[in-house]
Amino acid sequence: MKATIITLAVAALLSVSNSFGSNTIYKSVETNDQDRTTTTTVCQGESEKYLSPIKRYVIVSDSNGNPVEKKIYEWSSDNRSWVAIQKYNYDYNADGKLLSLSFTEWNKITAAWAEDVQFAMYINDANEENLSVNYLDTKITSEIHLAHYSY
Repeated sequence: MKATIITLAVAALLSVSNSFGSNTIYKSVETNDQDRTTTTTVCQGESEKYLSPIKRYVIVSDSNGNPVEKKIYEWSSDNRSWVAIQKYNYDYNADGKLLSLSFTEWNKITAAWAEDVQFAMYINDANEENLSVNYLDTKITSEIHLAHYSY
């Protein structure tokens, strides 16, 4: 009786682990040197033949290879297309050090990037070390909220 219960318990555990363990994450990276874009597509599936798209990351770089824009998309099964969700913009000084990073989300209602933008400003000392980061959050009402965090 004990052997039957143990065997059934082991079989149930193996069955459950196989059902969860069969979906593997796959990543495809495409680079376009002319446009300086790198597109990474993340999919999930049981094998490389039967994949379901999950997310897509499109990064545009400057001539030094620094990212200047990153857009993130999610796959919509309903529309069978990629839907934008987030965008990051990066600004650099003449020496290639990161000065600011802005973030905005896709507005599904207007089908455009939201007017609310969040910024992070990087303040460096003479040794080019980050002294502080200032976070700015701009809203449609033109209010600006400033929070100063020193590191």
